[in-house]
Parts: sequence; structure tokens; C-alpha cells
Amino acid sequence: MDTFNLDPRQLARIEAVHRGFLYQHLYAAACLFDAARAGVTHVIVENDEDVELVRPDKRIYVQVKTRASNLILSDIDGALSRFAAIRKEHAEGRRGGSCQFVVVSNSAPGPELAKRIRAKEWPSDTTLLWPQSPAVDQAIPLPWRTTADGFEACRSAAETLPFAVLAPETLVWKIAGRMIAAAGGIEPSANHTFAVEELPALFEQLIVQLQDFPAPPLRYRPQEHEPNLANGQRVRLVVGFSGAGKTSWVSQTALHTTDRLAYYDIAEISGPALANAVARELAARIFGSRGGKLGEILLPGASGTEILFAIGRHLAEDKFTATVVLDNAHRVAAADLVSLVGASDQLQFVLLAQPGATIARIEATLGVKAELLLGWSNETAAAEGASLGCRGDFSDYERLLKLTGGLPLYVQNALKIAADSYEGVVARVCAALEERTHIVETAQELILADVFDTYNDPERRAVAALSLSDVPLTQSEASIVLKRAFDLEPTTAAAAFRRLRTSGTIQIFGVDRFKIHDAMRPLGRTYLSDSGGEHLQNAREAIRDLLMKALPNEHDRQRVFLLLKMFVALGNVKPLVEMATDEIFHELGYMDEITDFLAKAAVSEEIAAEDRFWALDGLVFAHFKGGDDIDIRNKLDRMDELVRQYSLGLSERLAVGMKRMVFAARAKDVATVKKTMNELSRVLPQTPQHLRVAKYNYAHALYELGMIDECVTSTLDLISEYYDLLGLTLGDVMGKNPDKIFPLLKGEQRHTDDLKHLADSLDLQSKAIKAKGRYPGLGPIHAMKFYSMAHSLDSFVRVGQELVDDFVERNDYAGARDVIERNLMPTIMGMKLAGKIIPVRSQYAVVLAYCGAFAEAEAEMARLTPYENGLDALGQRELRDQRALIAHLKVNPPPPQWQMPPRLSGPLAKK
Repeated sequence: MDTFNLDPRQLARIEAVHRGFLYQHLYAAACLFDAARAGVTHVIVENDEDVELVRPDKRIYVQVKTRASNLILSDIDGALSRFAAIRKEHAEGRRGGSCQFVVVSNSAPGPELAKRIRAKEWPSDTTLLWPQSPAVDQAIPLPWRTTADGFEACRSAAETLPFAVLAPETLVWKIAGRMIAAAGGIEPSANHTFAVEELPALFEQLIVQLQDFPAPPLRYRPQEHEPNLANGQRVRLVVGFSGAGKTSWVSQTALHTTDRLAYYDIAEISGPALANAVARELAARIFGSRGGKLGEILLPGASGTEILFAIGRHLAEDKFTATVVLDNAHRVAAADLVSLVGASDQLQFVLLAQPGATIARIEATLGVKAELLLGWSNETAAAEGASLGCRGDFSDYERLLKLTGGLPLYVQNALKIAADSYEGVVARVCAALEERTHIVETAQELILADVFDTYNDPERRAVAALSLSDVPLTQSEASIVLKRAFDLEPTTAAAAFRRLRTSGTIQIFGVDRFKIHDAMRPLGRTYLSDSGGEHLQNAREAIRDLLMKALPNEHDRQRVFLLLKMFVALGNVKPLVEMATDEIFHELGYMDEITDFLAKAAVSEEIAAEDRFWALDGLVFAHFKGGDDIDIRNKLDRMDELVRQYSLGLSERLAVGMKRMVFAARAKDVATVKKTMNELSRVLPQTPQHLRVAKYNYAHALYELGMIDECVTSTLDLISEYYDLLGLTLGDVMGKNPDKIFPLLKGEQRHTDDLKHLADSLDLQSKAIKAKGRYPGLGPIHAMKFYSMAHSLDSFVRVGQELVDDFVERNDYAGARDVIERNLMPTIMGMKLAGKIIPVRSQYAVVLAYCGAFAEAEAEMARLTPYENGLDALGQRELRDQRALIAHLKVNPPPPQWQMPPRLSGPLAKK
């Protein structure tokens, strides 16, 4: 950031003044450190002089001067006049004892002043000290040339204090702060005075105070499934990168813990001194106000372990336990922790540490298992974003959590960058981070760069190549990627994997799968890009090939997403187009990942006409599913043009014909529907599969045209045909879950397409029946079962939401709630259907209101509020309408819950 100053000379004067004040306060601290040895009883600051040192029979008045050049007489004229006045006070008995005066300067006296000092007229009780002059009194430290020299001298003095078990520099700054407060007349030294006999208590107090729990953040946001601080375990080990929120968690949860608590940052304590240091401070903290008991514990010559045992015994007598938090535990050898944590059963320990090789040794030595803080949830990130004026939907925040690993500091920093540099749009900052086009370095990059720099070359290459994968890979798969990307041999790769695992960079899933920690992946991607295009290309191709090889046997949704990303990154048009024409591809929500790519492919003259056609087909199918008619006509016209211009085949003609027929039906264009039906009937192959697809599309057109009875009849025939094809009867499906229906299917084939088409037929028939004002019975429920069996998640959720509305319309609010809680919510959360989460949860809030659970309904809507500004206009209106409906129901209760007729709910129904 640029800084500006109107008057550089004035700025220089101000800086000099503040340097002088700091020098003075450090000099007072040095006097305090030497006071006991020098027989000083009191140290006074900013009274008559800068520092006054009081002995039983004498007062030493010290004036402190700092100058960039030699000291001259005019610099000390005022001090000499005050010295004369004070001397008179002592001579006339108004002040007891003798007096001595000292001018302390960081620079030597100039020639004229030096001559004046040597003259007989110079007062014999007044001394001028500078860095090269001889010492005159043990109570008066020699001056230093610079403030830095002064700090170093104070640090050395602090090392000799019997209570200085913490970093000496920390104690120096704390004492200097006390000097500043005393100089300003601020408690606890409002009289400007420090009594030397109270210094041990002061030092003990400062040490204990330094070890207080850090102040919690002003606005603390809990992490996902956040544990309590004290949970009864004797020893816990909580591990996370810097920025994971460990200290914030400790400081916040401490506010809600009734146990005796103590916090120590042990980063600067040497391992062998650990037990002694913690034991003494813990005794002062817990029993410091009960002098007798503290004396019993701090017996002369007692070891740290003995003191801890005594603390535990007294806690047991009082029926208490104490929880001790040790921060930066990774900085201490595991063996040094043993004597500390094993001293007493009344003491429980929470060790906070960063990932590294030390963690495995601590786990093995202490017999504990490291715990991880899980980071912020999507909801928490959205709440933080909203507080900073950011806008994003659930998918945007899910994307941000992947980029940051969910670590609170990194999420918060990325959101601040979004607010400051990207107009608060979360999607934009995510895109910038993914493409590495951001110009503001993130806290994540700055902090973890130090960790990344500690890796050797094979480890960096492993992080780099595997950073492309956001899903776990097996070790053999990861080794293949490293071999093709960087020509690393499997043994070298395995050694890197082992070291990365101990450092926390690799996260283990199950038995043999792992991935790079999300927080570290951006640094790996930067390294991979900097390594050259060949390595990046080879890594992408390796991941693509291994995913395609495994795809037939492992249709994992996240792996398919990764495969699509690799296709897009490598510009592989053909497989993307083929996948875009698969109905299941659309059902699993993959289309959002590649829509932009397909749109570009559809207009590229460099791509084959057939591929352009099927790219358009995939886009039109997506428009139909989303209920979005915008630009469908234009795309259908382009598909027709490609068929005519390049003489494409029958499959292409049928595809565009079926879609044009349904589109015309939506527009109530009966003439075009009939014309298209006639054209299709002339060329349609007379195979059972083609005929079934055609029947469904005809029935769909009939429904759109309002020919409901004809639609119901057509779908009834289709449903019967699909049941026969699958080898099922209605009795096989009634009252059974999908896992019980699967074994009843005919043959060994998977039947995915047939299950999906049966579900489509049932869904269409249910809509037609409802359009007639009749109840569709079990049709929607059976459609959901078959959609589930076909992994048609999008349709499963859509039909489920419609079923919920049906139940509410029939006043069966409990049934509606059951559908959401048992079917929809587990599916969308388990399968991470980010685009469905807000619609389903807002619908759930409405259902809760119908059930009379208004507090829960309002709480659910409140949790969705941070997402509202990130939704499109339709989504925002939906949330507003649902919020208004909940408010209306609260004032105007709905009809009572529907009850099952007695003849169905009685004893006979249970047999």
C-alpha cells in the first residue's frame, strides 16, 4: 500500500520522540530487573524524573536522553535545574535520605559539555552516563547505543529471573508495557511505583497472565461437528494446519467449560524443562490465591512431576479436575510430554499441534489418536460471506470450501478478497483462485508456502501432480500419475507418500485411498503450472486414462466429475459429446460442469458436424429438463440444418424429430406435432426399443397438448410393457425398498435405461392423472423407487418434491415431512447435490410450519438467508414466498392433519 506524508521532517521528529519513549521504558525495565540485587526497594517512573530508584537511605534520580548526535548542555539544562530543586528538598529535610542524580544518554557528551563535566563547578552528586562510560552503581544499568541494544540487554537480564520460564523477550515486552501504563498513571501501578518486594508476585502474575487463554474472536463461528474442550479423555491431540482455527476453538470453548482450565503456549519452552515450567505455573494459577496450599505444593527442591502429582492430589481432595491446553505441542519431543501428561489422573491435557513427523511419534508414545477440526460448513461460510457483503449460492460456497479446505482463516480471507476485489461475487473469486488469475495473495498461500518449501523434490512433485484430483485415488493409481507426470519410480513415489502422510498433506480415506489436503492443493497446482506444460498435460492424461479404465466398474459420481474436468481441460470433445447424450449423465447433475464447453463446441467449425449435432442435442435435453424454453427453437433449427447439410443419419433425424415434437406440444402447436409424428412414423425402426421410446415421446406430446385421457392410456400400456421387460409384477414392488427389488430383476443385465424409462412413464402418468383432478395413488412413490434404482437423482428429487406437495395438499403433513426426512434430505446431502439443497430445505421449512413446528421452520429459513442474494431472481422469489407462507400459517393455521380411516389403521392393517 502506498503511504503519503506532507512533511517528512515532521515525521522524522515524531519517530524520534517515540523511539525515545521506548528507550526510556526499556531502561526502566532494566532497572527493575537489577533492583533486588542492587538493594533498591522501589522503582518509580515519570515522577519528578524519568526513573527514580529508592533505597532505604538514598534516592537516585535518573533523566533519560536519546540523541542522534552528541549530547550538548542545552539538552540537559532543564534536568539540571530540577536536580537543584530536588537537592534543596533533601537538604531542608522535606525528603529523607541522601540524593544522587544521573543523566543517562545513548550518546556521548559533546566537547563543550565534556569540558563542563570535568570542571570543579560540576555538582559532585550528578553523573552523566553514556555507553562507553564506566559503571557507577549496580542499580544504574549502563546506557545502550540503540533501542535494539537495550532490548537485547533486557532480554539477557530476564533470562536470569527465577520465574522466567517463558520466552524472555515476551516478558520484556510485558514489563515494558507495565512501565508505559505506570507512566500514564494507569492501574495496577497508578502511583507510578513498583515495590521490589512485590516483584516476585508481579513476575508470577505476568507469567500466569501470559498463559491465559487467548481472547476468542469477536465473532466466532463454530466448525462442523465441533467437539467440546473437556470431554473426559485424559489426553487428546488436536491437529491442523496453521489457520485451521485450533486456538480460536480452544479460546471459545473454554468460555463454556466448567472445568478448571489452563492454557500454555509451549513453543518456546525447552523439552527437558517442560514439566517443571508447566507444573509451577499451573500451581500458581490454580492455588495462587490460597497461599498455604500453594506452599504445600511448591516444596523446596520438588521436581515438576512431584509438583504435578501434588496438584492432582489437592484437586482430588477438592473433587475437581483440571484441563490443561498445551499449544504448539509439535515443537516438543514426544518423550518430554510423557512425564507431564502421566503425572496425575486429575489432570487432563489437550495438545494442539500442526501436522508433521512429530505427530506420529506423539500418537505412538502417548497412545492417542489425532483429532481433526473439520473446518467450516457450507452454512457457516455463507453466514461469514453475508456478513462481508458477499453473494453466492450453496454451490458457490461448496466450491470455495474445496479451494480452502474449509479452514476458517483461509475461507475468511478469500471472502474478504471477494468483497474487496470481486464485487462480493463468490463465484468470481473461486474462478480466479482456480485459474490462478487473482492478484492478491491469500493467507492460505502465504502461510502454507512455508510448509510447501520444506518438502523435497519428489514430495513437491507428488503434491503437484495429485493436486489435480479432488477425489481419493488408490496408491497404485497415484503412482501411475506420478510416473507419467514426472517419471517418478513407484518406490520413490511411495516414500514421498509416506512422508506427506506424516506431515498431514495427504488425507487417508478408507484403507488404500488418499488425496492431497484441499488446503494444500492450490500450492501444488501453482508448482505444477510452473513446472511446464508437458508435466501438466501428462498428469491430466494420466488421471483421465485411469478414471476411464475404472469407470465401467466404479460409477462414482465425484470421479465422473473429475473425468469431465479432465476432458474439458484436454479439449476431448468426442467423449464429452457422447456423455452429454446419455440421460443418466443429465440425471446425475453433470451437465452443469460442461455446458459452456458444449456450447462452444456446437458452433466450432473445427469440430465434426456429427459431434456438433450431439452437443446441441445434449444442450436441448438439458433445457427440457430445466423447464427452460429459451433458445430451444434456435438450437433445433441448427440441428435440422446439420442433418440436411451433412446428410446425417437416422439416429440424428429421430433425435431432432422427437425433441421438435415435444417442443411444439409445449407451445400447443397441434399441426406441427401431427406433422412431426407422421414424419417420424415413416422412418422409425420397428424394434421394440425404438417403439417404446417413440410411444413415450408421443404420450409426452399428448400431455403437453392437454389430451390427458389419451396420455393416461398410452402410459398404461408402456408401464405394463416395461414391467414385463424387467420381469416384475406390481406385487414385487408394493411395500418394498429398491434393495429388495433389485434381486427380482430379469437376467444379469443392469437394466439402467429400462428402469429410468419405467420411472418416466409412471411419473408422466401420475402427472396426467393429477391434471384430471384425481389422486395418482402409488404412482409417484413407485416412480421414485425406479429413479433411485436407475441412479436418476435429479428426477428422484423432483418427483419427491412433487410428492411432498401432494401430501400437503391432502393435509398429510406428517407424510410430507417423512418423505423429506427419510428420502430427499439423505439423498441430496449424501450425494452432494448442491443445486438441490436450498430448494429442498426451504420446502422442508414450509412443511415444518404445516406441522406446527414454527420455531424450527423459522430457524431453517434463517439458515438459508445468507444464500438469498446469491440466487437468481426465481430462487429469491421462491424463498420470499415460502417465508411469507410460513408467516401466514403462523397466524392462520392450516386444516388439521389427515388421519387414516379406522378400517385401514386398525388391527387388521397391521397383519
